[in-house]
Amino acid sequence: MRRAEIMSAALQLFAQKGYLKTRTQDIIDKLGISRGLLYYHFKDKEDILYCLIEKNSEPLLRKLGKISYQPNVGAKEKIRTFIEATLIPEESRTQEKSSLAGNSQFRKQIAMFLDRFYHRLCERMIVFFTHILEEGQKSGDFHLKYPHETASFLMTAYVFVSNDIKMNQEKPETLQDYLTSFQAILKKTLGLEESIFRIISEFSAFI
Repeated sequence: MRRAEIMSAALQLFAQKGYLKTRTQDIIDKLGISRGLLYYHFKDKEDILYCLIEKNSEPLLRKLGKISYQPNVGAKEKIRTFIEATLIPEESRTQEKSSLAGNSQFRKQIAMFLDRFYHRLCERMIVFFTHILEEGQKSGDFHLKYPHETASFLMTAYVFVSNDIKMNQEKPETLQDYLTSFQAILKKTLGLEESIFRIISEFSAFI
């Protein structure tokens, strides 16, 4: 329970003061705990931040994994639901923008840390997307010579470009242009005749 309380207190302080200005002592004072207890659960402030990001991204990764390995579903349908799972529905945009994940200033403060985190995120997404492409290859839906390498390019570009867009607070029409572009890349790469997902949303924050 203490671990969850420390993470909750740290999240509040990061939102109020910013990550860079928050000290571990601030977290200790807010909770009225000993320094030893904080360091029993976490190595340092960066460790707390990583656990927060991981906690917020894990539900999405579980969902993507479930989509990727779902039986009796075609590869094209899996790609559609996979991509749409990473987008923010219209009705949720206001809530997302008010969250810490949607705070561009906070994201800029932890940019170097996010870069390391997104590399690890990509590794997991590439495994999922490779599985879908290989299934599509076997079923004849796709004709790819290098499914793993294709998945690596697509997922790495998707994750890092979406993060840059979130940090730079691009206009809604610019977000739509990027999604339209990614749609076109998928169609060309996978040899599809139709659009594979609906462009009705914007990129989700992965944290």
